[in-house]
Amino acid sequence: MSNRQSSRSTANTGAGMLTVSTTRFGDILIEEDRVIHFPEGLLGFPDQKAFIIQQHKPGSFFYWLQSINLPYLAFVIINPFLGEKDYLKELPPSDQLYFNGIEDGHTLALALVTIKPESVPPLTMNLVGPVIINLENRIGRQVVLSTTRFSCRHPLVLAQ
Repeated sequence: MSNRQSSRSTANTGAGMLTVSTTRFGDILIEEDRVIHFPEGLLGFPDQKAFIIQQHKPGSFFYWLQSINLPYLAFVIINPFLGEKDYLKELPPSDQLYFNGIEDGHTLALALVTIKPESVPPLTMNLVGPVIINLENRIGRQVVLSTTRFSCRHPLVLAQ
């Protein structure tokens, strides 16, 4: 499907279930309460407001943030603390506010991953623009941190 085609890739199957068409996973049946709503969209994709999180494969640290409306729009994501265990401690207090609720499991933080096998390092994660999700109301937001030593191409090396 080309980027210019706009087709709704979800079908309501009743009983709180949706079928989401994806280019990576085919058609998947999901519960409607798995949908995460991004009122502002994501950076560069302001019109895409509904996504699901799909595991890459069992046991993997990687997941996909998959649009439910565009089958070809999906981002590789990871828990940023796996690659940078002191991530939150390094942020100024004004930016730490975005992460309220992370300790008690009410908030989820994700980093978008870039994979370029020909580059060194081949895996990087965006620690300047994390995706923050309130797990209680399923509302997400991509934030831009004001000051940080991290970059949008922070090397991804899983912390020991």
